[in-house]
Amino acid sequence: MTELERRYRRLLALYPRDHRERHGEEMLDVLLAGSAGRARPGPRAAADVLWGAVRLHLRRVAAVDGGLVPGDVPAVVALLGPLALLTGVTTGLHEIAWWIKAGALWDMPWATQFPDAPLWVVWAAVAVLVLFTRLRRVAAAGAWAATAGSLLLETAWDRFWGTGYNTGWVLLGALTAAALTWSPGPARGRELLPGRAVPVMIATVVAAVALGVLVGGGLQFPVLVAGTVAACCHGTRTGRRAALVLALPAVSTLSAFALMVWVLPPPTTPVDGTLIRCLPVLLALLALGFPALVRRRRADQPLT
Repeated sequence: MTELERRYRRLLALYPRDHRERHGEEMLDVLLAGSAGRARPGPRAAADVLWGAVRLHLRRVAAVDGGLVPGDVPAVVALLGPLALLTGVTTGLHEIAWWIKAGALWDMPWATQFPDAPLWVVWAAVAVLVLFTRLRRVAAAGAWAATAGSLLLETAWDRFWGTGYNTGWVLLGALTAAALTWSPGPARGRELLPGRAVPVMIATVVAAVALGVLVGGGLQFPVLVAGTVAACCHGTRTGRRAALVLALPAVSTLSAFALMVWVLPPPTTPVDGTLIRCLPVLLALLALGFPALVRRRRADQPLT
């Protein structure tokens, strides 16, 4: 192997593996033919190879290369979304634990300390319906009701107003409700995931909630991310994007914290949280392959 070939192979290693397996040797032959007589790739040729790798990875992140089956990612979200959402009850349970420790549980003002308690009861019921029954429409109705209640608290309640910390939970709730309503459904999600996915997700939620209640400090979010990756990421793009959707609460909270510490002043109105909300929404659209769906729909439209 010549030095030129060795250097080109290192550059081509930056492309996705499946792309290299299909087109790597052909690309290498073209590059070697265009660099005959050189000992190493020229700057322009190397930049072209690098830019091609970057573009391909970006296209795959946005799912514009047609590599995802429409509806598969939402089907996984429909199955695991209600479980992942139950991690959001951690803050409320932490409040209860604090009042129990203080011996004043019956004096706790629920309306201010745990105002979203009824919503988490609904999400628990939705999770049971998804996992153990075929009442998908009932589960979808419950998911929409819980999402509407969460949105009301997020925008109108003083405790939640404009902080952006709960945006990820509201967004994941809306995506889960939409997935239960319009995707192929939880049954399809079970087909796409290994058998361990649901038990791993249940264990993740239990561990995350327990850690968050006992220790606090937002430690439930790293556990949620690790658990969703373990449950969904089994070598498929569908699984990786589903994991990204299910991890949106962690991403949203992290972005909210980072922006408010380093960029924005403390928000006082919902308008102040606009930037905080944009990042998780964008990630959700990319993870679900929305650009590909839009492009496909436009391509299917008849010419006029």
